[in-house]
Amino acid sequence: MRCILLSSMVIAFLSGPVFADEQKEKALSKKVKEIAGVAEFLRSVPKHYAQLQSVDVEHRRVTLLVEGDKFAKTWELAADAEVKVLGWWGRIDQLPIGGRVWVWFQTDRQKRATGVLMICDEISEQDIHETPWTITKVEKGIATFHPTKGADRSLKLGTIAPIMGERVWFQSSADEIRALLGESEFAKKRDEQKAELRRRWEKNGLPGSVLFLHPLSGELELMLDHEAMRWSRSLQAGAEVEIDAVPPIKAVVREVRPWRERTQVRVVAAAADQGDLKPGQRVHVRTKAPSASVESSLLPPDMGRRKVKEERVEWFLASIYCTCLVRGNICTGHFYTLASCNPNGCGQPTLMKKQIADLIDKGMTDEQVFAALLKEHGPGLLKPHLLP
Repeated sequence: MRCILLSSMVIAFLSGPVFADEQKEKALSKKVKEIAGVAEFLRSVPKHYAQLQSVDVEHRRVTLLVEGDKFAKTWELAADAEVKVLGWWGRIDQLPIGGRVWVWFQTDRQKRATGVLMICDEISEQDIHETPWTITKVEKGIATFHPTKGADRSLKLGTIAPIMGERVWFQSSADEIRALLGESEFAKKRDEQKAELRRRWEKNGLPGSVLFLHPLSGELELMLDHEAMRWSRSLQAGAEVEIDAVPPIKAVVREVRPWRERTQVRVVAAAADQGDLKPGQRVHVRTKAPSASVESSLLPPDMGRRKVKEERVEWFLASIYCTCLVRGNICTGHFYTLASCNPNGCGQPTLMKKQIADLIDKGMTDEQVFAALLKEHGPGLLKPHLLP
């Protein structure tokens, strides 16, 4: 009897802290859900097609006539707004004036639109949705465009020759075609856009924000935008960079870490130079341009740097995009990397974490894990996309 009692006491002693930890974890999870909610935020973002009437590059404003509205309105872009041109990132001066664009609006707590969160040309919208369009009929100079999902569109061709029998990408303006691309031409135009943005990165630097300043130590942290993912993650400790200012602030990289779709870069600069900066300030960071292979490779440039299992798992979630089958422009992870999915309302991050952890436990390298994920989940892992 005494042995049984002693055994029970030992079991209670050993299991007590574990049980308490589990209870704390459940309580924390419940509190997080109460505050953060269970729905993906992208679900509630207003998304509209509009005619782009004008662009104010200096003040980062666009004038839009939203389809269904009677009057145009001028909107300011969010500081870190995504801009897509020809299936790649771009700048607002490259958007088609007079053309149809797809726009996401930033909202306040009353759900009123306050600015532009994302804007892209029509060709980029078609690429994001990965919905093949084909021309099924041409009659009296009007082409019928048919998507695999959704309604047909009839548009005047003007002097543009129709492309039959293959997938097409097109830019319209009112009821007319402005540009029409077949598969090879679209790939060529996207490559040209990549080259153009590379030239801008080389000249102006990578866009981002000041995250933190510590002038007494000389350290500061920068958060670089989504578009800078490949260039910024190719940076190594000891690399020299310049932060745009007058004169430019020279700094040395101490650490580079992925943060969702963005990249957190910790650098060291002269303490006196930080007087020109403040947290939240938008900046550009000039770096030595990496080789073209950094942008063209399937594999992220910082693969293999993390050695701890948990860090490796988190790195993967910040380096790939969600491939779940949720439709309707609502999956945050489809467009902003899997790490940005809300785990309180979506099971995909947890499932992928477990799958990646299991592959790591088998002794696989990051490259082998990446290959296994790509084989199972497909090319949707590699690029921002949405399912219509």
